[in-house]
Amino acid sequence: MLRLNTSIPPTPASSVNILGVLGGDLAGFPNGRRIVDDVVTIELRALAGLTYPLIDPSYQVDPTVKVLSDGLTNSSVANRPLDRFPYMGIPYSGYRNPS
Repeated sequence: MLRLNTSIPPTPASSVNILGVLGGDLAGFPNGRRIVDDVVTIELRALAGLTYPLIDPSYQVDPTVKVLSDGLTNSSVANRPLDRFPYMGIPYSGYRNPS
């Protein structure tokens, strides 16, 4: 179930972090879901234990967890949302890496 805490104000487009809450952007995933959020990397890092210190502050996260990624970065997202419908940019072909 996807939930949205409406008491958290939206983040201005210029300061959105694709890592959502893990990147310090409380308006991002898992609080709702924006189309620019890198959900795969967020989930991988959460499963690897990056969120465990929220429960047990004495837990030391392995530093390699923070480099765990699916390869998506802010600069590799060339197809930002459009300002008109359908809002999604053209997807990559899957055979060519744009970076």
